[in-house]
Amino acid sequence: MSSEDPDRSLTSGEGALAGVVVVDASEGVGGGYASRLLADLGAEVVKVEPPGGDRLRALGPFPGDRPDLEAGGLHLALNAGKRSLVLDLESREGQERLRTLAARADILIEGAGPGVMEARGLGPDRLLEVNPALVYASQAPFGLSGPYAGRVTSEIVDWAMGGYLYFGGDPGERPIMVHGHQAELHAGVQLAAGSLVALWHARRTGVGQQVEVSTQEAVLNAHVWLTTMWTHEGLIQTREPSLLTPCADGHVIWMGMRNLDIFVLIERPDLIDDPRWATPEGWRESIPEVRALIAEWARDRTRSEICERGQALRLAVTPANTLEELAHSPQLRERGWWRETAHPRLGALPLPGPPWLMSGTPAGPVRAAPVLDADSGYEPPPRGRAAPGRGDPDALPLEGIRVVEVTGNWSGPLTARHLGDLGAEVVKIELARRPATRVSHPPGNEAWETFYNRSGYFNLFNRNKRDLGLDLGTEDGREIFLRLVEDADVVVENNSARVFPQLGLDYATLAERNPRIVMCSIAGYGATGPERDYLAYGSNIEASCGLVAQTGYGEGEPRGTGSYYADPITGAHATVGILAALHACERTVRGQHLDMALQESGAAFVVESIMDYRLNGRVAGPRANRSTRIAPQGVYRSFGTDCWLAIGVERDEQWRALCTVIDRPDLADRFPVLEGRLEAHEEIDEAIETWSETLNHNRATALLQDAGVPAGPVLANWEIVSDPHLYERGYFVDIVHPDTGHQRWDGFPWRLARTPARVRRPAPLFAEHNDEILAELGLSPEEIARLRADEVIGDEPQYG
Repeated sequence: MSSEDPDRSLTSGEGALAGVVVVDASEGVGGGYASRLLADLGAEVVKVEPPGGDRLRALGPFPGDRPDLEAGGLHLALNAGKRSLVLDLESREGQERLRTLAARADILIEGAGPGVMEARGLGPDRLLEVNPALVYASQAPFGLSGPYAGRVTSEIVDWAMGGYLYFGGDPGERPIMVHGHQAELHAGVQLAAGSLVALWHARRTGVGQQVEVSTQEAVLNAHVWLTTMWTHEGLIQTREPSLLTPCADGHVIWMGMRNLDIFVLIERPDLIDDPRWATPEGWRESIPEVRALIAEWARDRTRSEICERGQALRLAVTPANTLEELAHSPQLRERGWWRETAHPRLGALPLPGPPWLMSGTPAGPVRAAPVLDADSGYEPPPRGRAAPGRGDPDALPLEGIRVVEVTGNWSGPLTARHLGDLGAEVVKIELARRPATRVSHPPGNEAWETFYNRSGYFNLFNRNKRDLGLDLGTEDGREIFLRLVEDADVVVENNSARVFPQLGLDYATLAERNPRIVMCSIAGYGATGPERDYLAYGSNIEASCGLVAQTGYGEGEPRGTGSYYADPITGAHATVGILAALHACERTVRGQHLDMALQESGAAFVVESIMDYRLNGRVAGPRANRSTRIAPQGVYRSFGTDCWLAIGVERDEQWRALCTVIDRPDLADRFPVLEGRLEAHEEIDEAIETWSETLNHNRATALLQDAGVPAGPVLANWEIVSDPHLYERGYFVDIVHPDTGHQRWDGFPWRLARTPARVRRPAPLFAEHNDEILAELGLSPEEIARLRADEVIGDEPQYG
């Protein structure tokens, strides 16, 4: 196999995390997804389940909708590749057994909530006494501290308080959620990333620590400009018109980028020279009119016809695929994304695959999800005596790691920012003729002549980096890049799949200069397959990966998330993959290439609907905020303008408490069980809203939470930046930038108790570090001056 060939096979060699032992004592989607990712990467994962099984087993979806602890879709997908061991952690025997497991483990994952594991004698302090190098990874809906730490929650409440629900849906209409445990999936990826970086630190120092992930903070960290719009411009990010265009057999999505070839697509070349869209400002003002023209043209054409013609013109046009179409995608099939495992009862079952194609180590589940307590006698291998720590236990975990980044937009910059926040030295390379995304959301909406240094979008994703303006299309620029690679550990790039090979900078070339280099390439559809050259952004991908088709107000009314949703998912997955590849490099002394597709990362977050299709042949469609599993669940008007309350009742006692709070005990008597509540949902919704619209959503939340009912405000961005819980937890970070001054920014999605992430420098000015970086490579002032004269390096971006 060449270094360029991806490997998703089940048996080819050891995984990147071979030898890592993970004890997963969590219940639910977040911890389950974290340990599934670690298992995919080769770790030995034992799932410690309570008597009766992990909560994942009870969530479904089930074949024929008949509950079955061994056949639930989320269990089959998220517990694939693991072992199962039943322990009663309320018993002394179970507690002692977990201590024994932790003594031999590298990572322990738990999600019991504030104080629970401590009360069992299984808290981080106790287990780190048993195993000083242990990574103790904790996930909780609102973290382990702060005013909301003890709140009860549900899927819709997590989404509401993570900021996404408020701008989901149509202007003037009720906000709508994205189904499928999205918030917990975000938390799971970040739990995996935090665990791996803490493991990296532990292996260098012999010192373990607790890693904490708040579901709310993990979701907040997955926004593009939610809080920036408010802190920089005083704007509320709210619901916007849909980007979807109806056509003969469904919908397509067009991003609205200024490319006048859109008029060639719709057979109106006479409009290309129309003065209305001669300027970027005119184009933005005219987008509704352009969309109307596209809709009229597309009405009688199919998705495939529209998208094939659009992609030939390099227009970001993609279909809104259903789950059935995703399951039969030629692109996913050719890239080997679907992973078939043999379940002892269900037989061969295709599962969502890993989000990485890795050239040096296999990735994906090695076995089907386990039968409950199938590994009752399991004992991890004896732990060898740890080598004396050779690193500084108080240093940032990735101190000494060097990253070279050639990225734009969101997914790539976010990946490198995560690494920089954790201590890596990051050099960002930009081309003066095509600078990274530097033109949106300046403070006060004042761009000034230095607008390219004032973008809130750029400055959010590029802290803790240095900046080099370099033209990789020149021979000198290419050589400088390769010299940077020689002394680097990681390269991150998120260009179109053909760009780096055309520059002569494919992975094989980089590995010749540095065999230990880990290169992560991110593209819309990946570097292989029939759709590899398709142009797409995050909003296109949420349509093509099936997410849009299951989101919306009702049948035939799909909607997007209101963001570029696949980008933060991919950026977080990329962080996990890079950290795993670095671990592998320590063992093998070889780097590798990670080929990543936004399409595959996005599809991984549609796991619940994918499994329903696999088990029942059911194709998920839009259902507004209704759940098939709990009731009532919804978004209810509260006092104020466009203010809303989210409620998701999961148990009968919560339902009775809700009826008491809203002073409708008759409803509890009439609909005591779930089936009745599902049928009477409209009547129940009306009763709840009659109560909720008289109260602001914070007061209503307090009343319901005091009664044990999962409820939360649907937070707008202005509320998030002033939220007392986030303030007390220190989520936001204050940064002083040389051009924009002091601003408050989103912080970090993980908390490392010993070595917390921190901001060491603000986002760079364009080409701020040209001379500094080139001098470190040994170039003289005269050589640097020549490169500047030849425009190999640039000090100011060129627009127009």
